Amino acid sequence: MDTTESAHTDAPPTAEGSPPLPPAKAPRSQSRLSPVLWIALAAALVFRIVTALMDRGTSEGPGLVHWQPREKAAALAQASKKPILYEFSAEWCGPCKLLERDFADGAVAAKINGNYVPAHIIDRIREDGRNPADVEELQRRYEISGFPAIVAAAPDGSLLGKQEGYAGRARLMRFLEDPKQP
Repeated sequence: MDTTESAHTDAPPTAEGSPPLPPAKAPRSQSRLSPVLWIALAAALVFRIVTALMDRGTSEGPGLVHWQPREKAAALAQASKKPILYEFSAEWCGPCKLLERDFADGAVAAKINGNYVPAHIIDRIREDGRNPADVEELQRRYEISGFPAIVAAAPDGSLLGKQEGYAGRARLMRFLEDPKQP
């Protein structure tokens, strides 16, 4: 047996006397994404970001409650003959987050949506240095001194009841049943 025949090489066999061919290129990885796919992924990401921002801008409040814009709440209350439920909150307020979890409860949301015109009012003093004039007027009218605060008001704006601070879901349900109770 010839020693050249038994030698192991990576090169493919060649004709006698010719130099060995370079090894074949390794196939491209199939996991590499084509530029078209990258563009499609980037477009989908941009679309998702834009729709998330648009959804955030139209959301009037947390949970399953059908929050109405504060600017329209009084007119909607007069048209429907339902009282307004103002929920005063602030981004930095921990107890407000607890109350907002209650708004995701189906029984709470059903009670609010069926009996009130709900309006979510966000205090922006810490973030922006001041509130819009209509928010300041509502806080002054209903003497809001802490957050969260829930105010039930007749369609004409007169106070029916107020609860400040977070007192739990059971207390919230009692307030929604009868806001005039102490």
